[in-house]
Amino acid sequence: MVECTRRIEFDAGHRVIGHQNKCKYMHGHRYALEITARADKLNELGMVVDFGELKSIMKGWVDKNFDHNVILHQDDKKLGDFISSQTEQDVYYLKNNPTAENIALHLKSDIIPLLFTKNLFDIVKLKLYETPNAFVEVIV
Repeated sequence: MVECTRRIEFDAGHRVIGHQNKCKYMHGHRYALEITARADKLNELGMVVDFGELKSIMKGWVDKNFDHNVILHQDDKKLGDFISSQTEQDVYYLKNNPTAENIALHLKSDIIPLLFTKNLFDIVKLKLYETPNAFVEVIV
């Protein structure tokens, strides 16, 4: 069994409803997402998956939905509507607070199954860095 990982970076704003400290305010992060694929055997070129394929599929989705956008809880629609109306900024809504944990779980449960189907490899792990020193890891 062999694993390979591709790192994707993006910038996004968010806030955490109900947080007792400064994360209750709108702020941004330079996120880094590491997506890990695993295969029992290598493909005909000797790879689990081409790093470019991981980048193309995952980064394409991230660029469209997260990069330079605002990620909010679906109950934060009033703020999202205001942001969109004033700035033409895109807003991506989650069912839960947009913590690193919830963003990673959303990717695992809702996005990865749509993007990676019928492959000779499996996506087995996501690591999402909210800062260079703080990350969450989700085993798919």
